[in-house]
Amino acid sequence: MKYFFKYEKGYINIDEKYLYMTTTGNWSEITSLNEKSSKTKSQSAVKKIKTYSFYGMMIAFSLLLFFNLSNGKGNKIFLPIGIILMLVSAYKYIRSGAGNQYKIPLSKISKMEYSHKSLKIYFKNIDNNQDFERIETIEEKGIQILKDLKMI
Repeated sequence: MKYFFKYEKGYINIDEKYLYMTTTGNWSEITSLNEKSSKTKSQSAVKKIKTYSFYGMMIAFSLLLFFNLSNGKGNKIFLPIGIILMLVSAYKYIRSGAGNQYKIPLSKISKMEYSHKSLKIYFKNIDNNQDFERIETIEEKGIQILKDLKMI
């Protein structure tokens, strides 16, 4: 049994033993994943800092470009539209790789709650402490898989 489905910031893979949170959905990626711990939390924090720094640099570059080019002569009506499209496409491209990466043993999942394309998973982490993960914008295929597996 191997299943995978997409959510807002990556993919969820499920096999007989684990639920994996991955950025690509590729099964070869799961071999390097560990259970959620303070180390995986800090790796996620670093990844988020890098992502937000990239967005900040994109906005700064866009503003610099806009002000430099708008000082010249000519009609620059399409410049702001182009900058907005560039920022939106960069956001959509990077968003899928911004998700957490770790695995959760199915035996450690205590419950899952689903409402309005949002899933909340309650489980015990590697230190055997109660933890949770909120997953947003799950595709319909994933909801059906979780229902078929009687997880929700």
